[in-house]
Parts: sequence; structure tokens; C-alpha cells
Amino acid sequence: MTSNKTYEEPRPAIPADLRRSVEVESGHCCAIKGCNEHTYLEIHHIDQNRNNNTLENLILLCDKHHKMSHANVIDRKALKQYKDLLADSFNNLITDKFEELKALITGDKPSTLAPINSTDQPANHQVEKRAASRSDILNFALIHVAIAHYEKENKLYFEHQVEFRQGDTSLTLDALRQDDDLQEDIILDVHYLRKPYLDAPVYGPWLAKKIEIYELLTGRPAKGVLIAVVGRERMLEGSYLDLTQQGIKSCEGKVTLQVYSCEQVGFHPGTVSAAMFASNLKSSTLPSA
Repeated sequence: MTSNKTYEEPRPAIPADLRRSVEVESGHCCAIKGCNEHTYLEIHHIDQNRNNNTLENLILLCDKHHKMSHANVIDRKALKQYKDLLADSFNNLITDKFEELKALITGDKPSTLAPINSTDQPANHQVEKRAASRSDILNFALIHVAIAHYEKENKLYFEHQVEFRQGDTSLTLDALRQDDDLQEDIILDVHYLRKPYLDAPVYGPWLAKKIEIYELLTGRPAKGVLIAVVGRERMLEGSYLDLTQQGIKSCEGKVTLQVYSCEQVGFHPGTVSAAMFASNLKSSTLPSA
């Protein structure tokens, strides 16, 4: 049992990120199952060693259950079991959110698949030739050119292509600004709306779901900026993005919209069909080696 003298000594500070993780783990409620108290919460050291500031040793309790723990009415073994229940519940919640995001994307995303151009394979059948599609490469380039344009315009710089992994699941963000000087971290999500028919209400909710997962994984508050790059200048005005705007409004302030044209960001992916690509390869007008 820890002596009273220990509790008369100054308590080592718990880092803000660690404190946030403990709070997020229990959903900002007392960790004792069924309590649901969300006011007057305190962080308790399970082993009652104030110097042991590890996530595994910290649990969020209401005032009543905190006092019961110090009185050993709730012993350390029970607290560890409550902690394990929280971890299982938290992991299941994250898995559910990933599944919700997957359902949003696979259920509503307009199809961008194109026929694969069949080119000659190597003579050695043990060698496999692979190449990313031209459209995928150009769209990827456009995403990061658009982010660079947003960075320059806002004088705020981001990590690009950020991935968070937990087990077999992963969350990939086009760009992320993690900054303790900001009230919320910023997540950028870029979509290329080549023509008006690609306008859809799903882009905002996709980003909102990514923000929700990000906040669960990191314990950090975040907001999102949906960057829509349009293929035609006229799509910057009028009602061309009405559905996208509707989707943004449904996110209740978590997501804002920034629209650029390809001309504004300085890059246009263009359209090259498989037939054009094949004819170009076989053209006799190509420069000789």
C-alpha cells in the first residue's frame, strides 16, 4: 500500500498527449462500466505509483470511484480488468468506424475505373510486368500539386500522404497538419471533379468519417478541408457543385470546402485514352534512339 507520505510529495505532471489518450480511451467518462459520469473526472494510477505515467497504468475515474480505488474497495486487479474492457471497446469502435468509411466509399463513390491497356509482357514468363495506370499517376500528381497550392496560399505546410495503422486496418490522409498551436489539427482531402456529373454529396461525409477515425486514433481534435479541383473554369461559379456543397453542410462545421480549377493550381491531368496511348507507342514519327 502506498504511504501517505508519497501523496504529500509533488505529483509529476502527466503530459497533455498522454492525458488526452486516457480521456479518449474511456470516451471522456468514468471508466467503471455503467457509471457514465462525465464531470469531475480524475486520472488514477492503477498501481498507485505517481511516477509511473504510462498509458497502461492510467485510468479515468469519477471522484467517487477514484476514492473507492484509493480505499482499495476497487482493487488493482479489478481496475486492470476495467482497463482491458476499455481497450477492447475502443478497438472495436475504431474497427466499426473503418467499416463505416469503407461502406461510404464503396457504396457511393462514382466509378473511375477504365479498361486496362494490354501491352506486351516480357518473353520470360517468370518475369511479371506491372505499371500504374496513367490516370492514377496524373491524379496523384494533381492531388499533391493542389495541396502545395493550398499551402502557398495559406502559408501553412502539411505532411503529405500520411498513414495511420492499427492491426490490419489503415487510414491514409492526403495531407495533415498536427500543430499544438492550433485549436484543431487540419486534414486535407483532395478530389478531382473533372466534369460536372462528378458533383456528389458524399465527399464531405467521407472526410468527416476520416476525421472521426483520426480523432479516435490520436485523441487530437481535428477539422477538415475538402479541396475540390475542377476540370473547367466555369465550374468555379454557379450551381455546378451544389451537391458537394450539400454534403459539406451535413458535416456540421467539421469540414469546409475550397475549390480550385486546374488552371489555378497550374496542372491539368488531361485525358489520354488507351487507344491514343497505344497508337502513340506504335507511331513511326517517334524520335529514333
